[in-house]
Amino acid sequence: MAAYQVKITIKGSKPPIWRRVLMPAGLTYAELHQIIQKVYSWSSSMPYEFEFRSEKVRVSEPQVSNEGKEKSLSKYREISAIENIDYLVSATKKFIYKYRNWILELQVEDTSVAFDESFAQVIKHKGDQISEEINGIEEYYQKLNEGSSPNEVYDISQVNQMLEYGENIIKESTGAISLKEIFESYDKESITNIAKCHGVKGLTKWNKTELAHHTADYITKKEHMNSFFLCLRDKEIELFDQLLLADSQIEVFDQGELDYLYEGGYITTGALQNYIVSAEVRDAYDKLNTKEFQEKRSRICKIGDYIRAANSLYAVTPVSILIGIFNHYESDKLTEEELIEACEILMSYREEITYIDGYLVDDELIEEESYKSLYNQQKEVPYYIPTPEEIKFMADHEGFLNSEELDKLRDFLMKDMRVDEETVEFLLLHIQAEISLGGVLQNVVDDLEAAGIIFHNTDQTEKFAEVIIDVWNHTRMVLNRGYTPNEMAVNGLGKAPTPRRIVQKVYPNDPCPCGSGKKYKKCCGKN
Repeated sequence: MAAYQVKITIKGSKPPIWRRVLMPAGLTYAELHQIIQKVYSWSSSMPYEFEFRSEKVRVSEPQVSNEGKEKSLSKYREISAIENIDYLVSATKKFIYKYRNWILELQVEDTSVAFDESFAQVIKHKGDQISEEINGIEEYYQKLNEGSSPNEVYDISQVNQMLEYGENIIKESTGAISLKEIFESYDKESITNIAKCHGVKGLTKWNKTELAHHTADYITKKEHMNSFFLCLRDKEIELFDQLLLADSQIEVFDQGELDYLYEGGYITTGALQNYIVSAEVRDAYDKLNTKEFQEKRSRICKIGDYIRAANSLYAVTPVSILIGIFNHYESDKLTEEELIEACEILMSYREEITYIDGYLVDDELIEEESYKSLYNQQKEVPYYIPTPEEIKFMADHEGFLNSEELDKLRDFLMKDMRVDEETVEFLLLHIQAEISLGGVLQNVVDDLEAAGIIFHNTDQTEKFAEVIIDVWNHTRMVLNRGYTPNEMAVNGLGKAPTPRRIVQKVYPNDPCPCGSGKKYKKCCGKN
């Protein structure tokens, strides 16, 4: 069987830290990436790329955009990570692999070595295991010089075992691989996080293999899997069922819906970013998946939507209010007993709320012991009753509720301030929460400045002031029991707080706002 012998060295390491690896031919670059990750016991959690500098070729994983790459690399021809490595690897002597802050050099030592296995194996190595969390080789040596020990002894037998177990992931099995094998291919921290998610005790007494096996056994027991899967929302269960039908490619815009299952350890990803469900999980779910189970899960999902919306609007929600809203819209009426049971299930894994003496309370308020104070500060007005559309939107977007005013702020930040879309969406969620919980407009300005967004002229400041005041007036506030300041004023529900005016920041060398044409420091700045 055709194979390669490749020496993989961490660039900048002195003496060199390297691994000599035998690997089968016919791999894709995505599969080669997975092999390198396992060879160095890293987590494969960040983007990567290969560079063949003599051939002027660069390979990036499918989801990674090349926008913003250095201009010096624009001459490189891009190829997909799903392409076969044989053509370039057999024709070159060295190429580069980049991951996080690490640069690795791959030296092709032999392109026709005899190797009968279908998975890679490390045959020799130099240097200890280094955590990928260290910020590159320079920081590694700095820590060594400071006397800290940022590495562990490299266990070649365990790494080779991981490579063998990982073959099924690399070959993108959709059911033949076991959950224990999957967990053994993870680092210990990742397995620990899964175990903590399920409340597994005694984590420190096990080594990595023992922890992987115990966690796999624990989460596939019917009682534990039942509690976790009862918290799945309708879209999540729909996508999980899709994976069970061997449809492992999920649309990009739906992938976030699988985070809960991924964090719980019930699915993993393969070399080509496909999703994998282990044999044990499939078998356990098959036994769990009855008509009665799905009816109960769907019911809890619906109750959870109302809980999430109410928590966003009120933070401290009387049970009677939530039941009233639910029964106003739903024909299958909700009782207090059923609500409390649903809360107990959801509190274990999903909703960050706690039931206390007839109230559903946001967990952050419990930690700060401030929920009683907040409840007493809320206006003596009726609770705002959200529409079904608002309830669904808040449930699907972590309590966030969009509006025309927020759309204008989104446009301003993206077009006028040149802020990228991902940062803008994060800021909108944060700004809405800040205002809803009683913040003032200057707090919002401070938050923007903390994110590196500075207003450089009067036009920007004035436009922002106009937009943010509209946002403020139309944000549903916890202190108003869900009403916006505008609704409070229009409906005569009580005195609504008014937004503060933004104080324009003028720097000494800016044109004076008075219109004199002089610099501020030479004009009004004197006073």
